[in-house]
Amino acid sequence: MVGEIIIVVVFLLVATAILYGASRGSFKFIGKALARNERANSRLLTTTLVVVYVGVGIAVPVIFTLGNRDSTNAQIGGVKLTAAMQTGRALFAEHCAICHTLAAANAVGQIGPNLDILKPSYARVMRSINYGCLQKPVDANSGETCLGYGTMQADIVEGTQAQDIAKFVAAVAGHR
Repeated sequence: MVGEIIIVVVFLLVATAILYGASRGSFKFIGKALARNERANSRLLTTTLVVVYVGVGIAVPVIFTLGNRDSTNAQIGGVKLTAAMQTGRALFAEHCAICHTLAAANAVGQIGPNLDILKPSYARVMRSINYGCLQKPVDANSGETCLGYGTMQADIVEGTQAQDIAKFVAAVAGHR
């Protein structure tokens, strides 16, 4: 937000200065200075242009980027992430990304199902985390049936960590 305000203020100041100078005819000295090749005026012009280019071309984008750092991790594909979902994103990267594909986590695992295609609900993710999955479970209704090619052990993460991952996956799967 701060970066956006700075950019707007800088552009408004530059636009106002240009309009004022143009209406007063005060830019004539630039043409005369360049025509006469006066060193002092030429240096002033060069310095002014360098300051404007550096300020608008480098400083403003850097300020905008630094000021926007906190909000870049707070949103994925239009989905605003809560603190729990941001934690879930980090936990997913640590525990799940090796096997699963999920664009919002930059994960390209090939063993488990592609979560962007599957778009599992919170309950489905929690069930998979809690029960794991087997390729050929003894009881097909046990909740251990896999949707992918691999086998996933139960309770890779537990409690709040499992809930945070499930919230994250359910919110962002298929968004990017």
